[in-house]
Amino acid sequence: MTHPDAYDVNLSQIARMARVGRAAVVNWRRRHGGLEATGGTEESPLFPRAAAEQWLRDLDKLPEPGPAGTRPPATVAFTGGPTITVYGPELHSPGLPSSGGADYEEFSGHIEPDRPGTGIPWPTASARIEHPGSTPYEVADAHVDISGYGGRMDFLRLTWPAARRRALPTTTETPEAQA
Repeated sequence: MTHPDAYDVNLSQIARMARVGRAAVVNWRRRHGGLEATGGTEESPLFPRAAAEQWLRDLDKLPEPGPAGTRPPATVAFTGGPTITVYGPELHSPGLPSSGGADYEEFSGHIEPDRPGTGIPWPTASARIEHPGSTPYEVADAHVDISGYGGRMDFLRLTWPAARRRALPTTTETPEAQA
């Protein structure tokens, strides 16, 4: 089995590591240098994963994953799949273009690397998200993107049209209370 650090990554994957857009990585390369491509093309260069991670660390652009972060972890329960903990969770509107004109939302954060048998659904999934500081909600048919970049954490991003998010009750009623 190949070690995760042995893989090559492209500019988009490096951007996910730093939790920024691809254009930011392109600008950092122009401004700071120090990250040389070892493959790919001029338009889509490839870099050794370990070198890209170290480059981001040297620029102080690699966020620290894990429970020591400033935001409490969130819980994502996938329909028909696992329930996982997401560290450094964020919910925002990335302003993605869409053919139907709908606004998009995105939930992202760091996760423990996938263990055999846990199987996060892909390429789309429905899930219940309990995100600190917000009302629990469900999303239907979210696009699932998992980026592994070596080290102890992977990065999960769920993206969906805003209309597919539904708020859930914050309290659980007992059968007696419903009667």
